Amino acid sequence: MEKIRISGKFADDVARQALKRRPIKLLGADGIERPAEPSTEHDQGNRTPPRVRKPNPGNDQVVAPSPELESHRQRLREAFGNTLSDEFVEVMLGKLVEGLRPGPFDALEERTLNAALATIYSMRPGSELEALLAIQIVATAFSGLRFLRQSQHHMAEDFIDVYGSYALKLLRLQTELIAAFERLRRGNKQTVEVRHVHIHSGGQGLVGIVNTESREGDGST
Repeated sequence: MEKIRISGKFADDVARQALKRRPIKLLGADGIERPAEPSTEHDQGNRTPPRVRKPNPGNDQVVAPSPELESHRQRLREAFGNTLSDEFVEVMLGKLVEGLRPGPFDALEERTLNAALATIYSMRPGSELEALLAIQIVATAFSGLRFLRQSQHHMAEDFIDVYGSYALKLLRLQTELIAAFERLRRGNKQTVEVRHVHIHSGGQGLVGIVNTESREGDGST
């Protein structure tokens, strides 16, 4: 059976069409865009996730959203596993951008990067290793959704088969990474459920596996 392939020209066309898609902005009832108001702290004490500014979608440069640079560095250290290393934060932030903007001609919108940061922050990684896994989960999830979208670009069998299979593999990998993240957080501990059965005086109890099916030829019911 001949393997289904997509030519470089069609693949390039799909990638270029994807660049025209921008994050969806919430407009007012009158259809006019208004600047978003700063988020407030929740009553439960949850803090808003850290944000960065990305002036140009076509490069990897990110800047702090306000002159308070050190406070933003602290928020990023908190998001990336409560690390004490600014070098770790810089490298991981770079890896996150690489995962979301893999090619030199790809674009990464500021909102997309901040959505990824919010997802990582919501996972509350407690160490550098957990932060690394969180980045892998986010990069895999976003890539899987990208391939899922491209599989429906032409609604043809070759696009659905090629891009759809990649999307399925990435989304399965995302699930496996989430399971690995949870195991790491639990410390590979197992939970054993113990139930107590009380047998009152005069009663009877049986502990073990009971097979109620009759055996062939023994005449039992």
